[in-house]
Amino acid sequence: MRTTYLPVCPLLMAWVPAVLGAEPTVLVDGDKLTVRTATVEAVFNGMAVVSLTSADAKVQFAGPEPPAHGVDLFYLNGNNLGQDKHQRVSVRQVSPLAARIVVEGDDSRRSLLVSADPDTHDICVTPDGLSNRRGLRSVGWQVPFAAESTVILPVVNGLQLKPDQPWPGNGRFLWPYQWCAQLAVVERDGASLMIHCQDTQMQFKAIRVTRNGPKTELCFESEPTGPLWDNRTAGGTEWRINAYKGDWKVPAVRYRDWLSKTYDLAEKRKHRPAWVDKISLAVCWADAGSEAFLNALAEIHPPEQTLIHLSGNWRTDKYDVNYPDYTPNDKGLGYMTKARKMGFHVMPHFNYFAIWMKHPFFQEVRDFQLRSLDQNNPEGWYWPPQTYDYTRMAYIHPGLGLWRDKLVDVLLETCGKMETDTAFIDQTLCTWNTDNGQVQGMNTIEGMWQLQEEFAAVRPGLVLAGEGLNEISFQRQCFAQAHIHDGWGDLDAKHPQVVHPIGSFLWTGHTRLIGYYHLNPDNKDFDLGVEVYERMGVLPTIVSGNPKHLKEMSAGTKRIFERARKRGN
Repeated sequence: MRTTYLPVCPLLMAWVPAVLGAEPTVLVDGDKLTVRTATVEAVFNGMAVVSLTSADAKVQFAGPEPPAHGVDLFYLNGNNLGQDKHQRVSVRQVSPLAARIVVEGDDSRRSLLVSADPDTHDICVTPDGLSNRRGLRSVGWQVPFAAESTVILPVVNGLQLKPDQPWPGNGRFLWPYQWCAQLAVVERDGASLMIHCQDTQMQFKAIRVTRNGPKTELCFESEPTGPLWDNRTAGGTEWRINAYKGDWKVPAVRYRDWLSKTYDLAEKRKHRPAWVDKISLAVCWADAGSEAFLNALAEIHPPEQTLIHLSGNWRTDKYDVNYPDYTPNDKGLGYMTKARKMGFHVMPHFNYFAIWMKHPFFQEVRDFQLRSLDQNNPEGWYWPPQTYDYTRMAYIHPGLGLWRDKLVDVLLETCGKMETDTAFIDQTLCTWNTDNGQVQGMNTIEGMWQLQEEFAAVRPGLVLAGEGLNEISFQRQCFAQAHIHDGWGDLDAKHPQVVHPIGSFLWTGHTRLIGYYHLNPDNKDFDLGVEVYERMGVLPTIVSGNPKHLKEMSAGTKRIFERARKRGN
């Protein structure tokens, strides 16, 4: 697995100056392993992490109760291995910079390769798992954190797990679908610790969160590409640990800089039109029948600073019907003409992998419909076991070149008819592991990435926006709608308390988040939606087509436009 490294930065590695001459050390004492660098120390008892401290040992990040297994195996049916029969542990130093911990039982072998990186001062941990039983889904490395710690995760744009707040509870979040960037940050006593990965091969991963009162345990999982029915091995993903003086932003800057360098983001921004950076307000889920709303909007905010997501009544078909036919109707063309003359930037709504089951093209691509990893069920929007009369769409594997060709052609043709240089592509976050894991050598992550690269190749100046955002999709997207964790129902007071801006911080300077839902002034939780998105660091966004919302503003609406005005200035 290819990995990319950045040289150590003295500003970020704030503990370095105090022990600058310290060489990394790896010490084995029976089943105990201690690895120390100039910035961080980790102690293992067998595979269990029992201590994670800063270089000066003043801040203890690990919890007092080690995990039961340290490394565990997880299966497709939801079971985990846990304790194996006749399990035995060995710890062996393999070089001055590395040691290997091995746990063998009658039906499994689990190992951790632990090493010290002399350049970055990271402690590197690579889990590996082998099972006699088939259907192995992943191998996970478990790390418990002290009850006094706050855990910050780029999950669904950003969550903070505080010791005095039991919600959100346990969960497993898939990378990159829900876990937007392969890192976790822990804060305590003015210091922070980051565990991160620098994988560039788009291998599936997950982070498993276990809450127990004020304590949080994280499990970092490596998951092979499906199908996994006969799979018996997992691992090979390297996780890096380091400690920092300062809050979460210090390690997050390091990771953001790594993203920028690794994916050459400055080069990817070269063809962006200048107006992208001037946007200060977004309108989502606009309807082509709401031209009066454009007039009211232009009176209170500069059109040239306004981005509009057009989803309703602009096509010859209804919303979410007959994809991938995106033929604009007269109402849609008229709306675009008016908006363009006024100076607004409007992005029509497309979908990156959905096709209506009654569309003739479905017969050509149906064999490549996504299949669920654990049951081989066909996947789609309102697909079995539910059946709906309104729409039924299949999700097509984005690795299929025939599908990508079709979408590129119809999207560019439609944007040409509508005379727009921007497009919103729905569901670009939907890149999970599948039973038909690879098509044309690509998993779903690679297929989505390839689609966006093809758009950039054939029309470099096309402004792309998407739904959700992660460290793969953001590379070619200028804007993206942001979801809220557990936000499909009504919001309540707990939602603003747990949201965190780490996601928008990581994408700063390259991609900007916009709101998705709970932002219509008629929503009963509208004010909470405004607050959540403010805390998330999202561009001011309103979901409305009603001129009355702008002429008779509520307090929440005024708050949105005041923030937009400040951004515009």
